[in-house]
Order: sequence, then C-alpha cells, then structure tokens
Amino acid sequence: MDEDKLLMIKFQNGDKDAFEELISKYRHKAISFAIRFGCDHYIAEDIVQECFAYLYVNRNNYNIKFSFKTYLYAMIKNKSIDYMRKWNRVCPSSEVDMMGISLNTPEEIYLQKEESEELNSQVKKLKDDYKTVVYLIDYEGFTYKEAASIMKKTVPQIKILVFRARKKIKTLYCNGGLNSDFTKSKG
Repeated sequence: MDEDKLLMIKFQNGDKDAFEELISKYRHKAISFAIRFGCDHYIAEDIVQECFAYLYVNRNNYNIKFSFKTYLYAMIKNKSIDYMRKWNRVCPSSEVDMMGISLNTPEEIYLQKEESEELNSQVKKLKDDYKTVVYLIDYEGFTYKEAASIMKKTVPQIKILVFRARKKIKTLYCNGGLNSDFTKSKG
C-alpha cells in the first residue's frame, strides 16, 4: 500500500498529523492545478482549501481502493469547473505558468525559461480537454489511468487526447524544439 493511502487510513483513525502530511505534500501542486481552471491564485487557493476541508470533514467517504492524488485532483477539477461556470469566468492565458525548470548557468536558465514560455503559450492555445490531459500527463506525471479517472474518460479516450494534443503542440511549436521527455508516452 502506498504512503498516501497509509496516511489516509491513519487520518481516518484519528491521526490529524497524517492529514497535515498530505496537505504539505500536495498543497502547492494542487494550487497549480486549480490555477489552470480558476486562473486567479487566491481563488485556486480557496478551491484547494475547500477540497481539503471537504476531505477533513468527510474523511470516511474516501475509498482506500483509489489513489489519494487522483481523488484529490478529480475533486479540484470539478470544483474549479463549477466555479468557472458559476461566475462565467474565462482564464486569461497570461496568468498560467505550468513549467519551472532550473539549469546550471544563467544563460541556460534564460534559454530554458524562454523555451518554456513559448511551450506554455502553445499549450494555452489548445482546447480545454487537450490542455488538461497535457497538464495531468506531462506536467504532473499522472498515468493514463489516473488521468482518465480525473477527467471521467476511458483510458483509450485519454490516449487519443494525448496523441492529438501533442500533435497539435508540435504543429503550433514553430521551432520544433520540444523536449524529448515531453513527448514520451507515460502509460
């Protein structure tokens, strides 16, 4: 059994420190994920806090058969979409930064940042399902199965979305300078 599931079992049995560990482990990445939908950092923080509060109050609703990370991200996705629908908001693309890579020299850092910004600007042009699947698979490292669960799709649908999204990114990305890690299959 993985560490997250053990922490949830401990929390369900009354160990509040176990829940704090889960919050510490996932808070920042969860906020980054929510920003993809809510775009405002403060709203993303509120959505993530609301999800953790829900988990805290309804700890016994969590089914140990499922990955905690998948469960949390699915909840964040749903709450973020609900927020966007409720307030008829559209995410301004300039507020979303999905990559932060650090290299050794200042020149390499500058070049990597420039390439990252270009890649992010191309990803922002994709349809919502494409953006979401690229973020989950390529930025967060979810498996196809986990992404399918979060997006409420089948694994074959996710594979098709990933293929099409990556193909579209390659078309949009003028210089063809995509990182080979980005285009690897992660199933």
